[in-house]
Amino acid sequence: MTLFPQRLSSMVYADHLEFDYIETYSLLRGLEYETQLKSIQKEYNLLEVRLKKRNNLSESELKRHTELNGQVAGLQYLLNPQGQFHFSSIKTHTFKTGSAEVARLTTILKTEIKEVPFWMCSPIYRDAIVFYNSSHEIVSVLNVCLSCNRLHTLQTGQIDADDHCYHLLKQFFTEIGHEVE
Repeated sequence: MTLFPQRLSSMVYADHLEFDYIETYSLLRGLEYETQLKSIQKEYNLLEVRLKKRNNLSESELKRHTELNGQVAGLQYLLNPQGQFHFSSIKTHTFKTGSAEVARLTTILKTEIKEVPFWMCSPIYRDAIVFYNSSHEIVSVLNVCLSCNRLHTLQTGQIDADDHCYHLLKQFFTEIGHEVE
């Protein structure tokens, strides 16, 4: 795995990726997710109240509180820092390097940067692309927010891309049958 400095362009990111296939994922959407989130939020709130009022959580309850906190608070990514897929993630497609879809994705990521969008909202990464090597190891995970036009990887942080790149990514996802809002 190649490590990059913080904040690089989508063009540099794409140029340095060495992978054999990709998988696309959808997360943080749908009725099943909403139902599961309510259940998780309820469990988290009960533990949170006990922790703050009495500080009497057992070791296993403290571990569960931390786990649930990662699922209900802050930014959500396809993979957590322990490398586990988000509970709501659904793999939508797999494409090998050399396929028309991977070639198109690479072209999209290499869109010349003329204008980097900057929205004042917090991103919600509902889409992701996972790059794998021939040993089926994850090379990189590209988290995508099509609402506020942000790309993020855990290795590099934010990736800057041209405003038009997000339109093309949305089109790409839609055309392969990956549901987007």
